[in-house]
Amino acid sequence: MKAYLLAFSLFFVNFSTAQTDFKVVGYLANWNFDDAPAKIEWERLTHVNLAFANPDADANFSFEGADFAPVVEAAHQHNVKVFVSLAGGYLTPDWQASWNNWMQPANLPAFVEKIVDFVQMNGFDGVDIDLEWQHVNDLYSPFILALKPALEAEGLPLTAALPGSYRYPQITAPALAAFDWVNLMIYDLTGPWAPNSPGQHSPLWWAQDCLVYWTGQGLPGNRQTLGVPFYGYDFSTSPVDAKYFGEIVAANTANAELDQVGQLYYNGIPTIVAKTQLAQAETSGVMIWELGQDAFGGLLEFSLLRAIDETLHPVSASKDLAVNGIRPLLYPNPVSNYLMVEKLPAAGCQAQVMDFQGNRKWAGSLKSGARISLEGLPAGIYALRLVSENGTMTRSFVKI
Repeated sequence: MKAYLLAFSLFFVNFSTAQTDFKVVGYLANWNFDDAPAKIEWERLTHVNLAFANPDADANFSFEGADFAPVVEAAHQHNVKVFVSLAGGYLTPDWQASWNNWMQPANLPAFVEKIVDFVQMNGFDGVDIDLEWQHVNDLYSPFILALKPALEAEGLPLTAALPGSYRYPQITAPALAAFDWVNLMIYDLTGPWAPNSPGQHSPLWWAQDCLVYWTGQGLPGNRQTLGVPFYGYDFSTSPVDAKYFGEIVAANTANAELDQVGQLYYNGIPTIVAKTQLAQAETSGVMIWELGQDAFGGLLEFSLLRAIDETLHPVSASKDLAVNGIRPLLYPNPVSNYLMVEKLPAAGCQAQVMDFQGNRKWAGSLKSGARISLEGLPAGIYALRLVSENGTMTRSFVKI
């Protein structure tokens, strides 16, 4: 019993500490800039990375003509830091030629100056580098090491997006150390490029492995963010089709609690909650690709961004569920065999108990005064998620 009480205590010490500087970083693609200012719940983010800006032949950066100023303004109104994300997973031949030209040693000082000027002129708060795969060459590390001091002199952070479990050999130890943090792309384990390998492209077990991998590469947890996908892949189609989480939930709201429907694989709410808890315990934040793929409008209650925020801030989330200022009450905690739930809304709640890995252990409807039997459940840390017409709350408890 003392061991689990200690684990419980340490869990909440880590939890409360994480709230101080824990990051929720959301990438926003340029094709979603137009409706983002009114659609995104900015208060649930700490950072937004606008993706992607690329240089023309003269090293002038743009987002393919997309107007990003309203997005910067909306984010800043909610005290969200705005980073410009440069490059991206796909580069046109012209962009690739420009990157390769301007990263040459003779051109590098002018290129760095162009980047710093672009950031300052447009009110960005930092720079994210998302050069990937064949675009990470021998010019990459010298570029990072030239850009870092120029940004640092202006008080601007430098981050990168890197694969979940692969370090490009061209990234030297000094270059890796130059990043304030790294957004780990822990998704796309399989996908349209592997149509004969259907399955989960972002499983929880792989997230755990990726964090261990990068720690072993000399990147400590306080400089990692755990990347989560707001999309999935449907292997029942040819070619394999990508689906936004918002589309998946629009087809059936019950899909929000699942990770698989037929041969469609994605991360539902329980897995996103479990990954957020994992990130809290071991990293400095959660990273999202991509904010525009979430559930919105009439489906906002199923939003994955909300699930992340309500996992991080259970007290504020409980206010949403409160009726006349009275918040739901769970006791005892730690609990042995039966968890009591009081002060629920009159209409009751839908509820589920999940373990720390996001596996559902119990689900059902609850009225105030109900008790949940935990007999047969192994000792450990669990979460109770309550959903009603008034809002949502997630609370942790310990089974002893």
